[in-house]
Amino acid sequence: MDLRFQSMYEFVDQIILPFYGQSSSRIPSANWSERWWAHAEVVARLEALWLRFEALRQDEPATYMETFLRVHGDYHMRHLMGEMSVLQDCRREDTPTISLPSTPMNEIPKEA
Repeated sequence: MDLRFQSMYEFVDQIILPFYGQSSSRIPSANWSERWWAHAEVVARLEALWLRFEALRQDEPATYMETFLRVHGDYHMRHLMGEMSVLQDCRREDTPTISLPSTPMNEIPKEA
């Protein structure tokens, strides 16, 4: 596949950051982290967006950007930046993500 962006990081720098930026008066309240790359779930969604962008660019050369923004970009960015989003607590300072708790299955007592 002929890639427009050679990495997810290049894609984020050139597409995500400018397209989902905020006005100067709203940027302090944006649910975003300058250290977005330190959050595994953010990286996973952004990598999925990059790969989808590249596939759409090949499959729909005339309409890929509209499809990407409407169907994929806007959907995932709402999950990353919206109310109750993973980055909501990072507005003022970066807050590390804590995984959901889980008991390993081998530690669950077997029922008699």
